[in-house]
Amino acid sequence: MTKHFFKKIKNPQDIIQLTINGIKNSIKNIGLYNKKSSNIYNLSNILINKYHGIIPNNILELESLPGIGHKSASVFLFHRSKIPVFPVDTHIHRMMFRWKLSNGKNVKQTEQDAKRIFSKKKWKKLHLQIIFYGKKYSPSRKWNPKKDIIYQKLVHNHLL
Repeated sequence: MTKHFFKKIKNPQDIIQLTINGIKNSIKNIGLYNKKSSNIYNLSNILINKYHGIIPNNILELESLPGIGHKSASVFLFHRSKIPVFPVDTHIHRMMFRWKLSNGKNVKQTEQDAKRIFSKKKWKKLHLQIIFYGKKYSPSRKWNPKKDIIYQKLVHNHLL
């Protein structure tokens, strides 16, 4: 779906020309497409009128855009800037909780714990490693602690 959409779309001006209905038709196969269409259109308008078509490199400005929350802003900065961020998704949140590295009730609290624990130089690499590890060895459903190598090491060394 996104490949097809982004073949047509190269910049915010292309989205504005597409209109909200055009966006809806392009993304109707995904959930919440009505709200997402509106957010995409409004975000594009703001990018054109306030930022001259340039996506801001500031987390607060990104989070002020329609449809952009903390995680999306962090992931964008993670991939597109040298600003140190440690985006926390459900996999990282789950791993940090299982490994008792965080007791955060939400991803923002877990993110603060991760930033406190891990060296800033390693954030980018660790972010991806924890996600891939969590998907492979510590899934949310049917988790088998015996197959979770890191969990086993922590238990064996009496750290859990």
